[in-house]
Amino acid sequence: MQTTTATHAGGNADLLSGILGVEIRNEEKITAQDRLFCEKQQEMLYNVLEQIDQWYGIFTKEAEKYRESHRISYKENGEIRHTYSTADSEYKDYTVHTFKPFKAINGLVSSNLNANKGFAQRIIGYFNRTYNVSVPVPEINGNTLKMGSRPHYMTYVDAVIEHLGGRSFRKTAEEELIKRFHQLVKPHRWSKVKPELKGDKISFPNIVVFDSFYYDYNRTNHVHYNYHGNISTLCEGIAFGSDDVLCGDKGMVMRLNQDNVDISGWYDLMTTNATGIKFFRNGRVDVRFQNREAASLCFNRLRLDELRLQEE
Repeated sequence: MQTTTATHAGGNADLLSGILGVEIRNEEKITAQDRLFCEKQQEMLYNVLEQIDQWYGIFTKEAEKYRESHRISYKENGEIRHTYSTADSEYKDYTVHTFKPFKAINGLVSSNLNANKGFAQRIIGYFNRTYNVSVPVPEINGNTLKMGSRPHYMTYVDAVIEHLGGRSFRKTAEEELIKRFHQLVKPHRWSKVKPELKGDKISFPNIVVFDSFYYDYNRTNHVHYNYHGNISTLCEGIAFGSDDVLCGDKGMVMRLNQDNVDISGWYDLMTTNATGIKFFRNGRVDVRFQNREAASLCFNRLRLDELRLQEE
């Protein structure tokens, strides 16, 4: 029987044509935690693919019974093709009602493709989330993906690193974070103020806007919908600048409710070196640190000294 030219488990890694043809390398550019995640995903994928292969083997063996009567053949990806004339004797002896594995075979081919797609999405999605980068998931050609193939996670890691120009995830993530942060805090064209280091605090002007409707009718400081993302971007930068981590977001501001912001006092922060954040009615946000040194370190790590006013 000849079904596909599949590479079975334990054989060569599936190259998936173009994108997976990258030589396995760059492993030194990922952390032990990254590697542990990828290896676990690969182990789970292989377990599923092994089961798919076992059933595929059973059903393709069953399909051989119909090779002549249904003129079966197989596509490159393992799908089965068949034809049958209703005038044949099958209708005379009730064999028309017997189980035929054609639909099951093609369903397994579809499952094989979806499992491989899910693996690619999880590996690249992990690095996108962990390092705040935006790498697209490569397309897998379902017409050429062979049954029995086994992708290796490093082929996707290589694809990500190559997309980033060969730089490490960490370096790229830092650069993109600082770029996003500068987009948020840089002075407007005619602005007279910019982020300022004040002892153990950093002051950021024009970060949020409160919705006037809510204030006029409810006397609540409701962050305008268009500015919800600003607080997360600000916190992302503060977490990096103060604690050298890439996981900051608005969740690190304890008890913050963007629908009713308390401007009368300080909110505690979950970071170590940045201890508090205060919002002002005019949109300014101050961040307080453990000491002057911690504030200065954050200011410099975020390269806030590079920001200039139009008149400077």
